[in-house]
Amino acid sequence: MNDIFASPPIAAVFKELPALSRRKVRQIFHPRQFLAGEAVYRQEDPATAIYLIVEGHIKVERITQEGYQSILCVRGPGDFFCPVPILDAGVQLGTARAMTDVTLLWANREEFHALCQECPEFLALVQHDCLLEVRRMLNRMESFAFHRIEERLAFTIFDESRRQATNDKPLTELRITQQELAGLVGASRESVSRILSNELKT
Repeated sequence: MNDIFASPPIAAVFKELPALSRRKVRQIFHPRQFLAGEAVYRQEDPATAIYLIVEGHIKVERITQEGYQSILCVRGPGDFFCPVPILDAGVQLGTARAMTDVTLLWANREEFHALCQECPEFLALVQHDCLLEVRRMLNRMESFAFHRIEERLAFTIFDESRRQATNDKPLTELRITQQELAGLVGASRESVSRILSNELKT
């Protein structure tokens, strides 16, 4: 079996850690696979583990009490996803679902916190990922407030195309549904479908 920690996305995540910390990361993170459509965890579940994507893409979707659905984030290779609940001992903010077949690494909460205490560099790495996600969400909020749906949709398609592309495999198909696009841009699926249809006609 190939060394999953030697894959480029994972090696890049941990390359700045001290050698001893990298060895401990190998000890506490374990591989797991999910098929497209499977849930990794569900909204309001206790946060029992932290997750890091090796291959594939995950979306984290949240449903309000009124039944409205939005996508909090889409994450790909080399990304932690929604580490906030594991840091603040809260519940999961949304349901994490595989958009494609996914391979990920997971570490349970107790071992994760123990490593954070032993290795401040590891904690800083995870916190940095959290702050990047906050920045992305702020950019999305600004986009919702000041840009038309057409502009938000164009930016999101570009951003997801860039995220899903790899250096050795050019992107030929964007793996995202109209419903998922709608959740990312804060619009209805019908609006997204109409805009895309109009673009194809022009």
